[in-house]
Amino acid sequence: MRDILLAVRDTAAAKGVKFADARGVTTERTYISRQDGRADRMSKQQSQGIGVRVLKGGSWGFAVTNVVTRDSALGCLDEAISAASLTTPKVDVELAKAPAIEAVARSEYEKDPREISSQVKMDVLRAHESEALRVAGSKAANTIVTLSDSVTRTLVCNTDGTVVDHEQVRVNIACRLVAAEGGVRQSAYEIKARVAGWEAIEAVEPDELSVLAATKALRLLSARKAPAGVFPVVLHPTVVGVFIHEAFGHNAEADLVLAGESILEGKLQSLVASPLVNVVDDATLPKLWGSYDYDSEGLPAARRQIIKDGVLVGFMHNLESAGRMGVEPNGSGRADGYAARPIVRMSNTIMEAGETPVEEMIAGIDHGILMEDGRWGYVFCQKGQYTLNAGGGRMIRNGELAEPVRDVCMVGMVLETLHNVDAVSQEFELAWGGGTCGKNGQGMPVSGGGPFVRVADMVVGGQDS
Repeated sequence: MRDILLAVRDTAAAKGVKFADARGVTTERTYISRQDGRADRMSKQQSQGIGVRVLKGGSWGFAVTNVVTRDSALGCLDEAISAASLTTPKVDVELAKAPAIEAVARSEYEKDPREISSQVKMDVLRAHESEALRVAGSKAANTIVTLSDSVTRTLVCNTDGTVVDHEQVRVNIACRLVAAEGGVRQSAYEIKARVAGWEAIEAVEPDELSVLAATKALRLLSARKAPAGVFPVVLHPTVVGVFIHEAFGHNAEADLVLAGESILEGKLQSLVASPLVNVVDDATLPKLWGSYDYDSEGLPAARRQIIKDGVLVGFMHNLESAGRMGVEPNGSGRADGYAARPIVRMSNTIMEAGETPVEEMIAGIDHGILMEDGRWGYVFCQKGQYTLNAGGGRMIRNGELAEPVRDVCMVGMVLETLHNVDAVSQEFELAWGGGTCGKNGQGMPVSGGGPFVRVADMVVGGQDS
């Protein structure tokens, strides 16, 4: 593969293109699941291919092949050059200058998941499922436990002299349990995911995965629906992680800013949040699901400060967005396999810890809600409107945690919410789990976390109180 990519690079340079890169990706993936006490699905997949990207005459051209030969790769180069020549650019693309990098990077792990038998993997799932069913008893309506692992090797060569060989090993295990009683059905989901080997799966105890999912689902059965209205709200770190990623993080991706699709356009060095708010996107955190050593353009991973003391200080960039904005690239160009182009993506998006103890935050609320168990969110970047869903929470009455609630949803405007943050806790939690973020048809491993955060006024959806 390396010799083929070098041949593409050298040929591209000889043909006088402004820039070209060739990226070869090989992936091995295993997926196993059990559902309702039975083995449900087992699959092993392998893929291999090359993507060639060319910048010529101010336009990009891109072509891919799953035939890994020199002739096929050089054919891709010709197709990419032809595509670039036929395109009239909306803007003349200028790339940021980046130093040539030659590097080999490998995930650190103790046990290669490819060497673990399918029977051993199924036995692990059976043990987790058994414990979940023991806890849920007759109220268990549905259980799904899954396990997946992957090994992806990416080689990147470009005409600036970069040659990077990057391999990542990822594992994750998850459990969803649906509990039912009378006419009420509630579900809870837990996932543990790491850039690591099989040893990370062995370290997961049922109490922190399947038993926890069962316990949460049972608790939600007896919880009442959250009231609707405007309340002071305390966000658990899992909710903060979802909010910072979904509501804010996409707005800080420089390609969306350049496209006029972000509320942060024109706000660099402006106050966009409470001075208590500090946000980073950090791809260098060891073993976290969204971490990596090098991005898909061969640039090293970085810690990117986005908000500092409430001030917007930077964006996430790939080579193109950094060039157009006249700043240094920061290793945020990620592609979903060989057949996709690198675009600006988040990694581990985090709000940093503050100074207020969480007990003090709660004590300062007469009537409010603690939102726990962050699940999903959605943002309309151009307008800054977002919706955020949490699996459950607790009412806060007279400065103390009270009864549990379910179906908690908050809606609002991103910057208004950030300005309304009036306390950030000392306590801090990084996500053990992991998610897949979708953008432009590409899925990417991401993670996050943060402290407890108190928002002075928040619109909460639910039933009338």
